[in-house]
Amino acid sequence: MEFILQNDDMKVVLDSKGATIKEIIFDGDNMICRPPYAASVIGRIAGRISHGKFTLNGNEYNLPKNENDNQLHGGHEFDRQADWDGTQFADTVAFKYHSPDGSNGYPGDLDVGVLYTLTNDNELRINYVATSSKDTILNMTNHAYFNLNGESSNETIENHILKADTSKYVPLKDDLTPVGILEKVGDSVFDLSKGRCIKDAVESGDSQCVIAKNGFDHAFVFSDCKDYNLYTNDTVHEAELSCPSKNRVVIMKTDYPCFVCYTGNQMKERPHMGICLEAQLLPDAINNEGFGSIVLEANKMFNHFVSYNFSHNN
Repeated sequence: MEFILQNDDMKVVLDSKGATIKEIIFDGDNMICRPPYAASVIGRIAGRISHGKFTLNGNEYNLPKNENDNQLHGGHEFDRQADWDGTQFADTVAFKYHSPDGSNGYPGDLDVGVLYTLTNDNELRINYVATSSKDTILNMTNHAYFNLNGESSNETIENHILKADTSKYVPLKDDLTPVGILEKVGDSVFDLSKGRCIKDAVESGDSQCVIAKNGFDHAFVFSDCKDYNLYTNDTVHEAELSCPSKNRVVIMKTDYPCFVCYTGNQMKERPHMGICLEAQLLPDAINNEGFGSIVLEANKMFNHFVSYNFSHNN
């Protein structure tokens, strides 16, 4: 079922299958690149659980694997299996979904809510809330591929510039799971502080960009984080993505501690046609000491947000 949010400058089309953003129309063009399931809600866990295993409260959980030896994106329950129940209000669409105990290997009956709100200032805000009947792990995001050239342009996102105050990033193994450390960006291609052209990452030859198939597929950690824990959400962080040739900017704000930037390196038809800014908790945190806790305790509330504000360069 489709839902439409609209103001004077923007139109957002949502779909109950995967609680998906189908279109963001700005400047008369779609800012979303649309491979299958692209801008859907991801969960229970965004990214990879290494070896499809984790231990919680002394119990080991073995998850169905759907990418080599790992589980990717929670087994694609939220984005591909779930038909969310949607309700529209004036400027908001509220989706809800029940994930039963044991679904894709995770403990707890999980009730999830995702709210999309479009403001008159061209900001699309996504609020994630959830409760579980048992202690479980949870790390939700949205997998939107942005292309500020516009979907109709047939141009890659290599001309986009990404800017953020992120002093650390998460290096990856060959299977794209974390090495297990937080690396300082230094003066590498991962330094986004002054703005980084995506083409730099694609062509850099940096060993980490090569592992990711020529580009980013990495978590960038915001510099002003107090910690990386699920219940910490009192600081709002920002990242800016711009397309100078089209005079378009999207500013992401979130209370999550990091975002995964994926530059569409392995898109099947043509690489680098979209870029993801997936605000979330740190990837595979349950299996990496020092990455913070992603444990949602029984009957306590998960509550995080991300927003994307569309505008033009001044």
